Amino acid sequence: MVIDKIGNIKNIVEPKSTKSVGKTRSTGKSDSVEISSEAKKASEQSKIAQVVKQTPDIRAERVREIKEQIANGTYDFNDDRIIDKVAEKIAMQLLRK
Repeated sequence: MVIDKIGNIKNIVEPKSTKSVGKTRSTGKSDSVEISSEAKKASEQSKIAQVVKQTPDIRAERVREIKEQIANGTYDFNDDRIIDKVAEKIAMQLLRK
């Protein structure tokens, strides 16, 4: 039985040297994605639908306040204030687009 010729342990213990190949070159090509206007519109509609679902149909606290004001005779119905508020909301919607 020969036990003195186990093999070259040096190759196992010492890592082999490697040499750098060089810098990689860019091909100049890149990936790009274009989203159609229909897809953007569908995404916007989906976001709006989610907001609408989360918004309560009736603001109970505000209804209670107005009912109390009407009952007390302190509710001030001002047409100009309502028109201004509606115009402001429309303007904000148009500016978001």
